[in-house]
Amino acid sequence: MENSTKIFIFSSIIATLLGCGGSDSGSNNVPNMNLNGKAIDGYITGATVYLDLNFNGQLDSNEPSVVTAEQGEFDLNVPEKYQECAQYVPLVVDVPVGAVDSDYPDTPIEEAYSMVYPPQFALSTDQGLLNLTPLTSVVWNQVEQELHENQSTTLTCDTLLQDQALRADISKRLVEQEWRVANRYNITVDELYSDYIASGDSELHLLAKELVPGLQKSYQETLAILKQNPGADLAWVEFFLGQWDSGHGAYDDKWYRYELVQVSNGNFNSNTYVMSDDLETKLDLHDKNSMVTTQKDGVNIESTLTLEKNIGGYSCALSEWLETISAESSGVRNTVYSTVGDWESCLYSPIISNVTQSLVTKDYQDNQLISYTEHVFNEGNDSGFAHLVGVTDSITSEDLIPVRGVIDSNFYSEESHGADYWIRVNNVYSDDAALPAQVMTQHDSDGEWTRLSNYHNGTHKTECGRSENDMSASQCDN
Repeated sequence: MENSTKIFIFSSIIATLLGCGGSDSGSNNVPNMNLNGKAIDGYITGATVYLDLNFNGQLDSNEPSVVTAEQGEFDLNVPEKYQECAQYVPLVVDVPVGAVDSDYPDTPIEEAYSMVYPPQFALSTDQGLLNLTPLTSVVWNQVEQELHENQSTTLTCDTLLQDQALRADISKRLVEQEWRVANRYNITVDELYSDYIASGDSELHLLAKELVPGLQKSYQETLAILKQNPGADLAWVEFFLGQWDSGHGAYDDKWYRYELVQVSNGNFNSNTYVMSDDLETKLDLHDKNSMVTTQKDGVNIESTLTLEKNIGGYSCALSEWLETISAESSGVRNTVYSTVGDWESCLYSPIISNVTQSLVTKDYQDNQLISYTEHVFNEGNDSGFAHLVGVTDSITSEDLIPVRGVIDSNFYSEESHGADYWIRVNNVYSDDAALPAQVMTQHDSDGEWTRLSNYHNGTHKTECGRSENDMSASQCDN
């Protein structure tokens, strides 16, 4: 049995306060803290679970401990004097020789090993319920290394308790990566690492195991890129498995590395590489994107560059977006498409000829985009605004305002205005956790309707159909 592939899951770790002591009115009733959970990969029987109060990875005589039972469950009592520390130190699972994994009940474990459950501050919490996630489980070694590096003294419960800013920073990054996992694979990390033995979901079990190295590497390299770009609005690295991506066929059955650095709003660079199986070597560039945004004379100018792998090399799209800065915005998007051999060749494609032009309207409310229209005019089809190509140095809002005058921006309109293709989009947003964070509904000149619901936890649902009232997820596969 390959112990190196083991993943431990403590599902439903509950910190409960249980009154104890007699009825003597003069006595002090000291509450107990019990940590309840399971060790799962099948269920592990005979493992020792303990609070590592001094971060040394060894069970010391003063540290609370318990042995897992037949279904991997444990109930660890934490005395009062350690209860404050319990939320800042890890739980360690020591699996000795002779312990039993229910996946291999007739083959006791032959080589001892340990796994770690992160402390409470590094976990998502829900009214006292601590749910282990794949992210927080497998990256704990990197987190602990970071904690050691940020301490001038020996890392203990007391030193960590005093460094609130560091704890908050680590927790924030872990939550962000949990959201990216959910968004990439369209399943929350709580679902991904639930008790899959009880549910019988073997596909989730397989996915959970396969994601482990990528999750470890993602946290490690995100920390590094944040240090390299301390002033960036956003910066992260994500290693992901293409076969499980929820983008439906955009990637092969390989490991990929995605990197994004957004220096400020509207100014970013990103790239995606195909990686070697050990995640150490970049094998091939899959895509690369950049955007530079400037504002002048009432106009927002976005210069974007997109490179994507295709059979003959790379598809290159170089665009300039020119739009008025207003709640009811209008503008044009000029794009040159080409096939190139590398990023540099794409970078220097001029926007002068062979231009595809789009007429665009956008409506904003409270800085959120609530509606959008785009009418695309291919090369040779005059939109009436060909004079707004290659004029980023001289453009003003007065040049762009007339666009809205020739476009019907009503969401339900099907007016093409002579365009080769059009699309109309409507967005609805909600802060209510019980509702989708965003519902984006769109329809186009091909008669296709699509509704994308993005949820607060990062998951999403896509529905398709031939009318607004006849959309379902099953029709998106047709």
